[in-house]
Amino acid sequence: MIVKRWMFGMAALLCAAPALSQPSDGEIRIWGSPADHNLLREWEQGFSRLRPGVRFSESLHGPESTIAGVYTGVADLGLMAREIRLPVEKMAFEWVHRYPPFLVEVANAGLQPGRPSANLAILVHRDNPLSRLDLAQLDGILGAEHKRGHPNVRRWGDLGLQGQWRDREIHLYGPAVDSIPALHLRTVVMRDSHKWNPDYRELGGDREIVEAVAHDPSGIGYAPLPQGKEVKAVELCPDACGSSYALTRETVKSRAYPLSRVITVVIDRAPGKPVPPRLKEFLRYILSAEGQAAVARDGAYVPLSIESASQQLARLDEEAR
Repeated sequence: MIVKRWMFGMAALLCAAPALSQPSDGEIRIWGSPADHNLLREWEQGFSRLRPGVRFSESLHGPESTIAGVYTGVADLGLMAREIRLPVEKMAFEWVHRYPPFLVEVANAGLQPGRPSANLAILVHRDNPLSRLDLAQLDGILGAEHKRGHPNVRRWGDLGLQGQWRDREIHLYGPAVDSIPALHLRTVVMRDSHKWNPDYRELGGDREIVEAVAHDPSGIGYAPLPQGKEVKAVELCPDACGSSYALTRETVKSRAYPLSRVITVVIDRAPGKPVPPRLKEFLRYILSAEGQAAVARDGAYVPLSIESASQQLARLDEEAR
């Protein structure tokens, strides 16, 4: 039923998208992660029904090598299972080509733990009365520089909690500060500050973070949303006066959830040059109703909204800058 509703909603977008006048046969070389094999195969099979002359080859060694396949010229398209690691991966691409990689959003990250790009929840102990945070307050917890202008948040009373919570120190748990999840929060919440809370406790993985918060009433951490109720996820709002949003598939798809993450493909597109016809047509298929229905069936990621898909289609047609 979800797939049918998505197909119906995307129909107008699919019909409105201009067709290529010169279809191009040949090979498309894809690099990515083994976990994305089923989704890639469904995209490839669907596109091959429309363009039987196009064939595909896959090298699925994981996200740490994906972008390297593109900038070394052995891949035409890289499906990134996570954000590009800044500045290292972007710099590596630019050292080779003297221009940045061209990224196209093809899905929203999902809620499945274990995926490198799973959306992140802010977790507190289930007895903690805190129910929501804005990004400035979260920056006050995570960082020490506070580019959003909020002062240090080191005790629960700094967030307005009273009684026995007022003077309790906040215990911050998370992955290594050079990890991809930490990079995402540093970019979105801390506005690229490198100055973390000096009491940040780096742990080895998502499960370890959840367990630390579950056993520490003073704890707060970030990790993909766990299945059970051992911890509580707080709602987030982008500013102090706005509405707050829980982490759900719906708020991820609409991009209302402030920490929403996206799944991108990376290609080599020189400034002022068009996307190569074969790649452009394949990307248009991925962004179409049929391609996004495959995302919904696969279940690891969340399909793009109609507005997001339309924006990405438009980017394929405009000149690179």
